[in-house]
Amino acid sequence: MSELLTELLADASLTDWQKMWVLAALMQRRPFKDTSIKTSLRLLRDATHHDALRAIAAIYVGRFGDHARRKDLFAIYPSVSSYIQAAIYFSSRSWPPVERSNAKASWGAHGPLNTLLTTAMAKPIKKPSL
Repeated sequence: MSELLTELLADASLTDWQKMWVLAALMQRRPFKDTSIKTSLRLLRDATHHDALRAIAAIYVGRFGDHARRKDLFAIYPSVSSYIQAAIYFSSRSWPPVERSNAKASWGAHGPLNTLLTTAMAKPIKKPSL
């Protein structure tokens, strides 16, 4: 199923909003292959796409990408809108502690949204009770 979703993510005939739904589905589990992460990174780098799609792609890459992909996010950060920057910073909540700390030190005070994210991410994640 994830292979089909990855193909849809790369399909040029889908709109950005449709690709956001595909990424939402892909976020439900860790990918078996790196293909969906590479495709998401391509979407993130492509300025012709809407910032909302690029932000979700950044969160996907940050959540499931390896160290090299997280370094790509650090490199991309200065060249994107503050909305996408906040998404990249938000994705750091799932990074290893040292990298998460570096992200906080580098980006935690970049504007009011990142300041709010810093406060929110300092709290432990609570699992919903059933």
